[in-house]
Amino acid sequence: MAGNNASSPFAVWHGMERNLIDWHPTVDESKCTGCGLCVVTCGEKRNVFGYDLEKGKSVVMYPDNCMVGCNNCGVACLWNAISFPDMKFLKEVVAKIPVEQIQREFQRKISENSSLIAISRNASVPE
Repeated sequence: MAGNNASSPFAVWHGMERNLIDWHPTVDESKCTGCGLCVVTCGEKRNVFGYDLEKGKSVVMYPDNCMVGCNNCGVACLWNAISFPDMKFLKEVVAKIPVEQIQREFQRKISENSSLIAISRNASVPE
């Protein structure tokens, strides 16, 4: 199905072109009941799924909008109709990300969101 384009906010993932990373859900039509839970689960920002009204089934419309490593729709699917590539593949992709790239992104994230910073080294995690 159609992917995203270079102007998409999802076109790059950790410095890599997203369309070169084969990570997205696949829907098994024989298991899909057409409940639409995956459409709702992933529909607020990324809109990976669409719905085929004729078949009454969910379909992957924009696979490159899927967040690399996310499998929330697969977890939410009560009928196990959604699958993803093997996690081994994902680990190979992640291993190609330069450590400096991750450190820069981490520092930017911390500076943009002060709520991620603990008050002290002895700060406890809220229960």
